Amino acid sequence: MDEKDLNLTPEDFEPLPEGAAQDNEKISGPSLSFGQNVWLRFKQRKAAVISAVVIILMVLVAFGSTPFINKSTLVRSHPEYANLPAKVPGLDAINGLNGKIKQNGQWVDAYAQNNVPKDKYFIAGTDYLGRSLAQRIIYGTKVSLIVALVAAFFDLTLGVFYGIVSGWKGGGVDNVLQRIIEIISSVPNLIIVVLMLVVLHPGITSIILAIAISSWTTMARQVRAETLSLKNEEYVLAARSLGESGWKIAWKHLVPNLSSIIIIQTMYTIPSAIFFEAFLSFIGIGITAPETSLGVLLNEGQKNFQFLPYQMWYPAIVLCILMIAFNLLGDGLRDAFDPRGQK
Repeated sequence: MDEKDLNLTPEDFEPLPEGAAQDNEKISGPSLSFGQNVWLRFKQRKAAVISAVVIILMVLVAFGSTPFINKSTLVRSHPEYANLPAKVPGLDAINGLNGKIKQNGQWVDAYAQNNVPKDKYFIAGTDYLGRSLAQRIIYGTKVSLIVALVAAFFDLTLGVFYGIVSGWKGGGVDNVLQRIIEIISSVPNLIIVVLMLVVLHPGITSIILAIAISSWTTMARQVRAETLSLKNEEYVLAARSLGESGWKIAWKHLVPNLSSIIIIQTMYTIPSAIFFEAFLSFIGIGITAPETSLGVLLNEGQKNFQFLPYQMWYPAIVLCILMIAFNLLGDGLRDAFDPRGQK
């Protein structure tokens, strides 16, 4: 290149239009907070959104039915309506949902055989005592959700508190607290429930005590591991240097940064607690008749499964929907809070 070409003069430059320099520095998108980013990522997970809607509907139906469905209505038997199949108005063409049951290879109107009034129907059928399965399933779902809420409560209180204290203190305190968790985790939940039965009668109380004793350990371990990492961050060290107390640092700095782990782990604890209650009630050491839960309904339904399969299918479907919905919601929250873990 010739040296003359490098000799630039002021005339060789043209001023930019007013505001052009500022436009070049603009960010092409709105500034979003952490919560807004989480919500945008969560909305992209269609399965998680649908699961959240399903869970909300089930909670509303289960707890909203309390004034109409209670223990007195559930234990009241009607032998004249025993073992009736499902009958849904408007679905007369669908066998199995129109009050007909298969007997000797033919579909027979069970409601007509039992002289059931025409305006009387049961959308999920009845059990061997003539009790409405729909009402018992709704009440059983309510019991399962109560157990799930109890498990979540102990996760969010005892598990989070224990994990933060263990990780924040460290040293000898951490060693002692972790050995306690190892001792608790080494005892199976089933053994704890059996020990509760020695003192208490079978029921929801013994299940809640078993959950209170051992369900929070996984949360405590995860919170402790994350606390060990967070307490060495610069903003935590700065707060300590300014004289902030350990409780204020935990509440203002650790808990907000642990929120994603806490929420995700809670979502995985809930289906585990629901299955735990259903399993115990199914084998007869949880909630027992005349009280009801999804596990009790499965236990009663499997006795007549060969001839009346709907008595087991309906509570099993509700239990599966409940557990799958919480698991999918947990997956969606995990991806929303931690996009780095996505493939």
